[in-house]
Amino acid sequence: MLKDDIGKDLKRAKEALEAAERNFKENDILTSANRAFVACENAVYVLLKKKFGSTSISRSRILTRLKEINPEAKDAYDKSYDLRVQADYGREAKTLPLNKDNMSNILEKVKKTVDEASKLVK
Repeated sequence: MLKDDIGKDLKRAKEALEAAERNFKENDILTSANRAFVACENAVYVLLKKKFGSTSISRSRILTRLKEINPEAKDAYDKSYDLRVQADYGREAKTLPLNKDNMSNILEKVKKTVDEASKLVK
């Protein structure tokens, strides 16, 4: 059961990452930000489920647990969330303004997080 959930999370992460990269190449930064967060969030679920057997619904709890096990993934999760909120809701930046350079950097961090989740599953 858990193994199936992890497999679904990883599949969603990879599909969302592909979409984020495609949207970025098409200069659709708003959609890219949304998809990058979905990719990162699902990869983070894999990391947490592999380590703890489950994941929390609460964003603050996820951040706390990530800080313990993978600070880079925590950074990617937090920053990709900030960009997504700006893209989806027009909110002000908390850590990074939504622009092409920051989106490119976050895509790299998210890709590393997805790659790390993939390695854990293998």
